[in-house]
Amino acid sequence: MIMLITRARLCLLAVLLGWLFLSATSVRAAVSSQIITFNTVTMSDQQLLRGKGGESAGIVGALKLPAGKNNPVVILLYGASGYTYELQDWVELLNQRGIGTFMVDSTNGRIESSSSLRRMALIRDAYAALAQLAQHPGIDRKRIGLIGFTQSGQAALYAGMKRMQSLYGQADLSFAAIASFYPDCSFQYREDEVLIEAPIRIYHGADDQVNAADNCRHYVSRSAGTGGNIQITSYPDAGHAFDLIRSDKVRSGLERSLRGCTIREGVKGILLNQETGRVFRMEDDCVQPAGPWAYNAAAANDVRLKLPQFFTQVFKLEEPVSAARLATQ
Repeated sequence: MIMLITRARLCLLAVLLGWLFLSATSVRAAVSSQIITFNTVTMSDQQLLRGKGGESAGIVGALKLPAGKNNPVVILLYGASGYTYELQDWVELLNQRGIGTFMVDSTNGRIESSSSLRRMALIRDAYAALAQLAQHPGIDRKRIGLIGFTQSGQAALYAGMKRMQSLYGQADLSFAAIASFYPDCSFQYREDEVLIEAPIRIYHGADDQVNAADNCRHYVSRSAGTGGNIQITSYPDAGHAFDLIRSDKVRSGLERSLRGCTIREGVKGILLNQETGRVFRMEDDCVQPAGPWAYNAAAANDVRLKLPQFFTQVFKLEEPVSAARLATQ
């Protein structure tokens, strides 16, 4: 399949290249950097849930590997809210642990506008990235994880459904671990409680007025009840995007909240408002204005310790002495 390199993608490549080489010096000289363009499919949520349809697309990712070979790697997804400097912080924190990172841009590299790309459709990008990285000679294909934030956090979370693995993954390849930041759990998809074997962790603010933490607690309870290795950390007094210092700069596209809705998947991937029994629409009464995004230093500091530890343990890496000492204090 031939991918057209559009002007938008060339601009993105320039941005990513600049980010790669400017940030590399702050980690360590041994980290290697590479831009990878790969194939995916642009789909609506309904198409993704049905497992058919969509248009071929090419998107771009920025790969950073701390070692020459056998690297564990974490895929980082971000959606319509765009790239933030905190994402670079995560890259550096993981690289310092000996964990590679693959930053995937699911929006700017497409011919289609980001507004036409639905939340769940990013799952297709996640599995495309997984397949791409599994072919890389410097990566351990059995140690590839996934992280998502807000809309992409929803996609990362539900990428852990066995149904999604069956539709878009390979039989001999799976995510080793998944982390989801403040996702929207207002949706109940068919078979969403049946998960892949990988550990899944959710990090949420208890006072989130965009995506309700209670909805995710209910999902965790349902999924754990069927044997899923899934847990949620809910931070008291923390709101949406609690780890983003510049959160007020990146909230575009999320001015409405589904926290009061329960949306169920019906036949053929159609999403229904449980209260009305009709096709869900953003004009439904359950949709509310989104609350503020708010940085919470205590929660941010804690998750910056917990998340790298989570992947360090899953990938069976040696815990850095400084991090181990902090964990015992």
